[in-house]
Amino acid sequence: MKTIWLYLMLLIGLLFSSCEDVVEIDLNYTNERLVIEGQLNWIKETKKTEQLITLSKTTPYYENIRIPASGAEVFIKDEQNNTYSFKEKENTGIYYPLDSLPFLPNEKFILEIEFENQKYRGEEVSYPVAPIFEIKQDSILIFGTTATQIEAYSQDPEEEVNYTYFEFSSARLENTEYNVYRDDFSNGSQYYGVLLDRDFEKGDQVRIRQYSISKTAYQYWFLLLLQNTQQGGPFQTTPANLNSNVVNLTKPENSPLGYFRVSEVSEVFYTIK
Repeated sequence: MKTIWLYLMLLIGLLFSSCEDVVEIDLNYTNERLVIEGQLNWIKETKKTEQLITLSKTTPYYENIRIPASGAEVFIKDEQNNTYSFKEKENTGIYYPLDSLPFLPNEKFILEIEFENQKYRGEEVSYPVAPIFEIKQDSILIFGTTATQIEAYSQDPEEEVNYTYFEFSSARLENTEYNVYRDDFSNGSQYYGVLLDRDFEKGDQVRIRQYSISKTAYQYWFLLLLQNTQQGGPFQTTPANLNSNVVNLTKPENSPLGYFRVSEVSEVFYTIK
């Protein structure tokens, strides 16, 4: 009996060891598509702006490179029909406005792009954001290890429907962390974004931001974060390209990827104690 058991263990070991080779699957590459990463940010506390439209092209799955979409014509219009032209910086596919766009609460902004004989159009609405008024720090015990928890608090305006996301960035963090928030069940109450990390040390600085977003943007970011944090499993849905808020007017079937976002931003810098 012991001999049979030993034979079975050796056989199982051989089966598992044979699964260690990396196998690359030949994937079909569909038509090249435009990737749009557009943002208009107005920083609430400093009145500074961050306004740029980044354009690139999709690449095959195994090619970890970025191909800039150079030579595009990029414009943004507001509801008063003011047109703001964007200029590309040194063939990088990154386009900046010649004149900064002013923050106009609850205003619709329309993005227009012409690239390789195809026209694209997207729109978003600017919403005000509640300021971050308090930061709380605590120590949390996780599986025998102490982690630092940061909570950034805001007060939800009762008379508005609000969607936001929090962004936590630091040189100590491996990746920028995000939380999305909607006030369906906390209208008029305090709410917060939270960061939990084991690697923080005293004196580390964290940049905390809260971005106002539209309902459509909330749905996009919620699904994007879900796709990037799910661990997989036998019943997990297969990740898919998310629908952009920019459409291809020339060839609707060749829709772009990415998103055009408009946000007022509350920004706080916090030092770990």
